[in-house]
Amino acid sequence: MYLERAHVTHLLNALYTEGITSVSVKHPCEDIGELLRLDISNPVDTTVRFTQGALTYQDTREQMQTAYGERVYNDLPDAETYVRALVAAGVVDIENVDEVETFFHRYGYPDLDAGHKPIVLGIDTNLMAWRMPDVLGLDPTTYSNSTGRSPVNGFALATGVYDELNWHYNHYETRSLEDAFGPEFARLDNQPAGANREGLLGLYEYRQLRDHHYADTIESEKGDESIVEAYVEYNANNRKRVILLSNDYGFVEQARDADILAQHISFPVDTPRKVTVTWDELHDLLYILAILFGVLEFPKVTVYGVWNGKSGDDWKRCRLDIDCRSNRVKEKLRRDRAITTEYETNR
Repeated sequence: MYLERAHVTHLLNALYTEGITSVSVKHPCEDIGELLRLDISNPVDTTVRFTQGALTYQDTREQMQTAYGERVYNDLPDAETYVRALVAAGVVDIENVDEVETFFHRYGYPDLDAGHKPIVLGIDTNLMAWRMPDVLGLDPTTYSNSTGRSPVNGFALATGVYDELNWHYNHYETRSLEDAFGPEFARLDNQPAGANREGLLGLYEYRQLRDHHYADTIESEKGDESIVEAYVEYNANNRKRVILLSNDYGFVEQARDADILAQHISFPVDTPRKVTVTWDELHDLLYILAILFGVLEFPKVTVYGVWNGKSGDDWKRCRLDIDCRSNRVKEKLRRDRAITTEYETNR
């Protein structure tokens, strides 16, 4: 059964209906085990406890390398990616959040009525997967201040970034993953491997910004120098002004040296012990983790982020495949999904 990212709360509701309020989210491999635990007894005050912080998880990952080899090790996201997934889901802040807010209060929120240049946002490859417009409250279709001004007025997307994201490495033989992780990973054949799953998150974020927002596409080659040069030319030939975001200090310095506004984004090294969120804030967390790890186990269900047969439309529509080990949960999910589908079709 397929669930789209925005409907993952149906899964939480089905478990809640079955009396399950403590939800263990774990990797199918016992050597990796539980990643986090959700207390869903209160939908507006849900506690997320990180059973494995990033540093503990990295130790676990390295033990898997020793036991099972490089291919298995590379299929697991590294500790940095694990933390960035939590940031992308909005449950953990970036490390330099105050610095970034100060930067945008200084350079963003243009007063277009007063003749200020529109501001457009460019995002480096290393941030594209991590939903920065939403995480930082920069999306002009959603966020504005008390005067009605948006932090930026649109996006400027370099094709070099798209090309850096658009690479493919698939699993064509899954036996090593099955031996290490369990039989669930037999379904990952001919599907993206390891870091390619992060790349695809970035690729579809790029497409979503390009196709569904006010966005200019800027032709560039791959590489920091070519991308920055393309933005310099864009600034010179438009009445708009670019702000660039990157996790790479070198990229930010190149941009600033070329008189482009740029801000570095820093991520935490480790996770907090726990955070408090609402159910609505959990669908991104569970979706992104399922993609990065490939398969996750919940009580009574197995959640596939990738599976053999997953199509481009499945990626575009942010679908997960839910394998229910309980008929009661399956029927509850089916009913809720049918109600949601009918509502969204008829509204």
